[in-house]
Amino acid sequence: MFNILNLIEKKKKNEKISESEFADFIKAVVNKTVADYQITAFLMCIYFNKLDEDETYYLTKAMVYSGKVLKWPQNIVNLVDKHSTGGIGDKVSLILLPLLSALNVNVAKMSGRGLGYTGGTIDKLDSIGFNTSLDFNQAYQILLQNKFFVMQQTNEIVPADKILYSLRDTSGTVNNVSLIVSSIMSKKIATNADIIYLDAKVGECAFFKNLEEAKVFGLLCIKIGQKFNKKVVVHYTDMDKPLGRSLGNLIEVKEAIDFLQNKFDCLYLKELIFEFVKDILIDLKMVQNQDQAYAAINNVLQNQEAIKRFLKWNQLQNGRLTTFDSLQNIYQPKYSKTIFASKSGYLKYKSNQELGLILIDLKAGRKQKGDALDFDAGLYLNKYNGEKVEVGQEIITIYSSSPISQEIVKKVEGNIEIRSEKIQLNKTILGVSK
Repeated sequence: MFNILNLIEKKKKNEKISESEFADFIKAVVNKTVADYQITAFLMCIYFNKLDEDETYYLTKAMVYSGKVLKWPQNIVNLVDKHSTGGIGDKVSLILLPLLSALNVNVAKMSGRGLGYTGGTIDKLDSIGFNTSLDFNQAYQILLQNKFFVMQQTNEIVPADKILYSLRDTSGTVNNVSLIVSSIMSKKIATNADIIYLDAKVGECAFFKNLEEAKVFGLLCIKIGQKFNKKVVVHYTDMDKPLGRSLGNLIEVKEAIDFLQNKFDCLYLKELIFEFVKDILIDLKMVQNQDQAYAAINNVLQNQEAIKRFLKWNQLQNGRLTTFDSLQNIYQPKYSKTIFASKSGYLKYKSNQELGLILIDLKAGRKQKGDALDFDAGLYLNKYNGEKVEVGQEIITIYSSSPISQEIVKKVEGNIEIRSEKIQLNKTILGVSK
């Protein structure tokens, strides 16, 4: 008979937990036959004494089978899944998925809401009225018609993760690599794509503060994927600078739409998107090299096939941007305040994290899970890290649906530095593990 105290005692002594014990633990979690404080005590033991690779696999497996595993018909081929660990300005999924669809790649995507300044794909889609509460049949029908969908996590798919994550979030046990990997990989395995692509953000305001930490995570994800016969590819990407010029919710959707209409000038965002798509196309043997991949990407941007896939996505998931006219008028915030350069030189935002905290102050991000968002709130970087500015030029514009306080303006101004010498920035792609 299952006894949670036995598991707590074992892990307190740093003894190994068996596959059957993890299975019994997760069953008890889902069936609510174990108290929250006991689950938290076990998680705390894991946090301090860690899990080895086998234990991480046992936990992940038990979480996968705590609910349904999606089973795709044989007519669905080249199915990929993509997940990011979250970062400021990360609107990659909004661009990547329509692009891949236009290039004949199927994508199954389960996303979440944002907490803090990390941003959430579901929040961004909420800002344009999307229905992301899909069941399997709805998701499958959308996949058939447009080659991709985005859905929220449901109570039927990895229900254990929802329970464990909420307890980790309130008990200071989030930052443990095995618990992170089991949470992410259980959802990816349950979604059952052929190849899983992970974007591990690295930097000041990312989950991983350095590349070494990120690689521990990435290599463990790859090993866990292998145990489920799934190929996992991990890109390590820089998050010491924002990803794109637009930071927020609706404003990021606008930047994604502009990109899909072949209108963009943030080279870092372009580099990331093109590299991701290139690697996916080569992995699926749809192209042979980078030149062929880039030519294919540019083609679907220029012939408007990518933006057409976005519009069809809106139609299929009940969004409100169903025409080209609606795309042009998507972003009309009531209040704005622009900060201008006080001198000439090279721009440096002192802290990327501070930009994120300002987004929370504007209500573009959440302090707590239940917080309501202002979808119009956000920041637009007229000038980006490392760009040359002249005195009097626009640097950053603050947007909101309510009056913008002087306190927020001062925070933005205080985060701006203009240097006389050119600034060396990190590479956007820091590495790849397969």
